Amino acid sequence: MILFFIFILFAIYFFYLFARRRSHNPLWLMLSAWSLGIGIPRLHLSPLELALPFEFKLLVLISLASFTSAFFLFDNWWKQHSWWLHFKTFTTEQISLARLRYVIYFIFTISLAALYLFYRKAGNFPLLAPDSDAFRFEADAQVPGLINYAAQFARLYIPLAFFLIFKETASWKKHWDLVLICLLGTLALTMFASRTQIFFIDLWIMALYLIMRKPSLRQALRFYPFFLIVSVVVLSAVPLIRNYKSYGPSNYLAGVTQIDSSHLPKGSSFFIPIYVGVSFNQQALLHAQMYYETHPLQHGRVTLDPFTNLFGKAMPFLNNYKSSFDLGAIFYSWWNTGTYLFPFVQDFGNWAFLIVPAVAAGFISLVWRYWRTAPNYLSINLFAYACFFIVMTIYLSFTVRAEMYLDLAFLFLTHLYVSRRAG
Repeated sequence: MILFFIFILFAIYFFYLFARRRSHNPLWLMLSAWSLGIGIPRLHLSPLELALPFEFKLLVLISLASFTSAFFLFDNWWKQHSWWLHFKTFTTEQISLARLRYVIYFIFTISLAALYLFYRKAGNFPLLAPDSDAFRFEADAQVPGLINYAAQFARLYIPLAFFLIFKETASWKKHWDLVLICLLGTLALTMFASRTQIFFIDLWIMALYLIMRKPSLRQALRFYPFFLIVSVVVLSAVPLIRNYKSYGPSNYLAGVTQIDSSHLPKGSSFFIPIYVGVSFNQQALLHAQMYYETHPLQHGRVTLDPFTNLFGKAMPFLNNYKSSFDLGAIFYSWWNTGTYLFPFVQDFGNWAFLIVPAVAAGFISLVWRYWRTAPNYLSINLFAYACFFIVMTIYLSFTVRAEMYLDLAFLFLTHLYVSRRAG
């Protein structure tokens, strides 16, 4: 319990360093997130949680040291080699707000059409289905990936709508149409029973507000608590509703994880999904690390999965490079995201703890330096996206999800459109 409080204090302190400085150095955000990721499991609420061996603890520390040292090295490199400054496309700060509004309207309309197609093909939405958990997997099999992705376009147009609102100092009443679109988008995402998607939006918006508005303490206290409350409610309420519809009044999540909440303070069961999401992902990472010490590695195939899945039909030879592993043999198949390091441990074993954080630091420091030297539509949104990615490194392996690469491509293409002067 003492270690829990120590790491929570570290998390608060590192986040303070990230938020208080105008530079918003993402290194402090990474250390804050991982202090939470290390501290929360110290509560050890489930007998299924293995005690962390010394070797695993050392590997996690190596990963943080690798990220930290590589961040400073890469940042110094980008200072001396700011190649993006030579390309007007990347440095232009002028954008057409009208064009950005058209983009938001366009993808909102596309999402409505995709939602209709999703409903026609699947027959329902996960949160409304009698068995939400089973229906999620059935719907994925029945609905093509492109429709699935477009139906959840709210993950993009909601942050872009806030970007437009923050860009102008006008009142919310002037943007009532965007507020309405955001509310409808939030409702649509909730129907997919995906707490991660909504939390992703919250983090992106909170980062945008910090970067664009540079709020005072008083302004921050008025803005951030609302979004934090929404995040906590969604992270807890959505899985509780989903579990109730699938498994009845019994606390399925507590049962399957063998967490005894009877000795916990009243109302603490509301936070069990958050605890499980962080603690059991560390367990998943541990199981993967132990498993691949005695089993053959995937040698990059897991990392390539998003691309083989996207282009496998058009280029059949890519299917030869698809990963093949028994996830149930590694860990419980119902909880396997295992932090951002999980797929790379499958590919490279213990070397992933040293190499992958350094590579991640290179990309994140590039995005940060790009924003610092050329603040515009692309750099601001990329940095806000990077902040989301950093926080979620303790929660899921986002790099093996094809939508991440589609999101980034979308941001670049829309930048080319909105950064040109209308007419």
